[in-house]
Amino acid sequence: MIKVLSGMRRVGKSTLLKLHAATLRERFPDITLLEIDKESMDWGHIRTGAELHAAAKEAFLDAPGRCALMVDEVQDISDWERALASILKSRSADIYVTGSNARVFSSELSDRLSGRHMEIPVHPLTYAEFLVFADAKDSGEVFSRFLRQGGMPGIHSISAADAPVFEYLRAVADTVVLKDVVSRHQIRNVRLLDAVLRFILGTSGSPVSAKRIADYLRSQNIRTSVDTVLEYLGYFVDARVLQRVPRHDIRGRKILEFNDKYYAGDGGLRSAILGHRAQDIGIQLETVVCNHLLAEGFRVEVGKWNDYEVDFVATKDSLRTYIQVAYLLPEPGTLERELRPLRAIGDQYPRLLLSTDPHFRQDHEGVRWMNIRNFLLSRIGD
Repeated sequence: MIKVLSGMRRVGKSTLLKLHAATLRERFPDITLLEIDKESMDWGHIRTGAELHAAAKEAFLDAPGRCALMVDEVQDISDWERALASILKSRSADIYVTGSNARVFSSELSDRLSGRHMEIPVHPLTYAEFLVFADAKDSGEVFSRFLRQGGMPGIHSISAADAPVFEYLRAVADTVVLKDVVSRHQIRNVRLLDAVLRFILGTSGSPVSAKRIADYLRSQNIRTSVDTVLEYLGYFVDARVLQRVPRHDIRGRKILEFNDKYYAGDGGLRSAILGHRAQDIGIQLETVVCNHLLAEGFRVEVGKWNDYEVDFVATKDSLRTYIQVAYLLPEPGTLERELRPLRAIGDQYPRLLLSTDPHFRQDHEGVRWMNIRNFLLSRIGD
């Protein structure tokens, strides 16, 4: 089986690959291991699948024992999937690749390598992992930093201060946009692309349509079409800059094909692109919960029950959980407004209300009210 590590650039795929290479060498001292890093000029000469196949054939030709191939950012090699299929067929090699574009992987892997690969998604750090990297204990101050700076691992080799972290994250955003969107899709109108990204990040957590975005941009004297907006949104989702969360009709058990929600693939990137704004705390909390659920392997949707909307419907295997996210619920009326959609749901799956309130009664007529930090540091179902 070909192991595919997929995820946004700078999320840690290369480091995971190097750590596993060290493990393989320790476990199998006689292993022949070919490591190709397409972000290194040392491997700039490998541009096509034929050149990749030739390099592997030369490395493994007289190998006495186990062989392994690792290719970092494999999508930068044309016809790579055909080369891997041929290598896998001609030599029993252990193959690992990383890539940063979801559409490239899903289409090309399914066409050429169906049944012969497994995908391992790599996400930004969860809050629990952030605490480990920061060598910190859970606290309100540390959680606030996590909300602002996000979960990109590289920030922990820089500083705990916002300014240098945001400078690094802006560079990451530029790299992702330029390499995985502009260059790959030959975008000419970069100003329009940037406007679409800023609009969707600024409206995170709100149902949005491509027509609404196009109408807004035209009101700002930026000419575009609905089809172009849809294409650009797809490119950002493929590059993992955005997470698309479809709407789910809970009662009708079907996906609604309009007014999806979009969240940043990492909250720190959103802060770096738009600037950190205190009034965005609600969006930041929703973004953290959405990305946490995805990192835990859940399918995430927005729930609709009659006229009510639930922030997230999280599903994995036979487990479904309904989740509502709020900042603070100091007033009975505010609490009732957030509880009402969860109470309206007519099935028996677990229902959670998450907020930053430090003290509260845990259960409200079948709805469990939790502190959001406790939720992020526990497992759903505990």
